[in-house]
Amino acid sequence: MLLMIPGPSQPDPEVLRALAQPVLPHYGAQWKSVYEETTSKLRSVFGTTKSDVVLMPVPGQVAVETSVVNLVGRGGTGFVCANGVFSGMIPKMIRAIGGKPVSIRSKLGFGATADEVASVLDDSGRDLAGKPLFLVHTETSTGAATSPAEIFKVCKKRGVLTVLDAISTFGGMDVRADEWRADYVMGYASKALGGIFGAQPVMIGEASWEAARRNKARIHSLFLDLNGWREAIEVDGAWGHPYPSSMPTCVIVAMRKAVDLVLKEGLPRRYKRHAKAASRLREGMADLGLDIFTNKGFLSNTVSVARVHPAWSAPLRKRLLEKHGIMVADGLETLSGRIIRIGHMGTSATPKAISMTLDALSESLSKVKG
Repeated sequence: MLLMIPGPSQPDPEVLRALAQPVLPHYGAQWKSVYEETTSKLRSVFGTTKSDVVLMPVPGQVAVETSVVNLVGRGGTGFVCANGVFSGMIPKMIRAIGGKPVSIRSKLGFGATADEVASVLDDSGRDLAGKPLFLVHTETSTGAATSPAEIFKVCKKRGVLTVLDAISTFGGMDVRADEWRADYVMGYASKALGGIFGAQPVMIGEASWEAARRNKARIHSLFLDLNGWREAIEVDGAWGHPYPSSMPTCVIVAMRKAVDLVLKEGLPRRYKRHAKAASRLREGMADLGLDIFTNKGFLSNTVSVARVHPAWSAPLRKRLLEKHGIMVADGLETLSGRIIRIGHMGTSATPKAISMTLDALSESLSKVKG
């Protein structure tokens, strides 16, 4: 099966071979070396030389929720650039801990702009210092990519913490945490990076550690409390256990191999490959008469979205899978049955995968429409 969905992606065979290595204990000198080597290499993908990188044995959604629990805290305020299903989960997380979300809403298929963010921040009537703003780099429910650079600049001028969900771009689009002055960034293992699901890379800057310390009394969680993670790093890191949990060591060994492959390819070359794959796919879909859903100013390099007629949405996806062995994704919530979402991440962001997908789309469309 060819996975042309917005995650997971199909890992490189070398990653799968690394996954099959003997199990290591999640502590001790040998493991300490593996863990530290992996997190050190991941810093290059995050674009940081000064912030910490930790690996959390959780789904991506929990990595996001960790940022909410620590940076908002019970009763606190968090600003959210909301433009789809996944960014729309963040206000729900804030409300779940008794916090107050302030949403900066964009039309589906669009992302926020720096002017829009500045306007909401300035009109909020709140002391903004230390309040977090959450931004999803690519909203995979719509294919909309939002540029963090200018938005985070607006935030920093007002003392606002900057949180970036790069789950669907990490390893496939440029992330420049230091340059953008991002305080907390969530990566992901099994999308564009090409690893295996089970441990998520998270970058934590000093301002985020400090916010967790400041909010300690309002963090109503044990495992998600970054203060516990910091204590584990400082107290138990020396013997190879810098986390308050056990770890899926095989998954992390596989992640190390995935990062090695990313760095061997070279980040600029890899990002260019993903951009070319995205452009070629969208051009091909347009040639087939499919209308691209995402606004041209917010196109992502890791997922593309096109409108489909509700009458042949399900038959199209079924034929692609059963006839051609290619899986693409349906729309979510209000867009269910109205769009198809195609991921081009890691091993699927190649000329061969794109050509196979377009050929299969052409054949399948002719059948379901005719």
